[in-house]
Amino acid sequence: MLVFICIIMGALGQISMKAGMSQMERINGISELIDVHTIKSIIYNVYVMGGLFLYMISAFLWLGALSTLDVSFMYPLLSLAYVITAIGAFIFLGETITIMRWMGIWLVIAGCFLVTRS
Repeated sequence: MLVFICIIMGALGQISMKAGMSQMERINGISELIDVHTIKSIIYNVYVMGGLFLYMISAFLWLGALSTLDVSFMYPLLSLAYVITAIGAFIFLGETITIMRWMGIWLVIAGCFLVTRS
């Protein structure tokens, strides 16, 4: 259950951070990213901070899961976060998912299914 919560919270964190960063001007390099005004904008963006908070909780819960499960079982399941994030981006951010991306998503799901059967 902890692994599943980690996956969901991590994916929601990514979607939230993307929503927040989409509200900002495009960042075209490291110098723009580390600019004081950019850093302030990021820190004061509720979506970015909320996403980081969700990501932090996910990482903390991951530690709990690591204490009970094999990492060789857990870590491949973390790829489900890619699936949930892509679908969330499609639903909440209006991103386009091409047929090739859908095929990749189904391959990830199939791989996770195989891992859970091992």
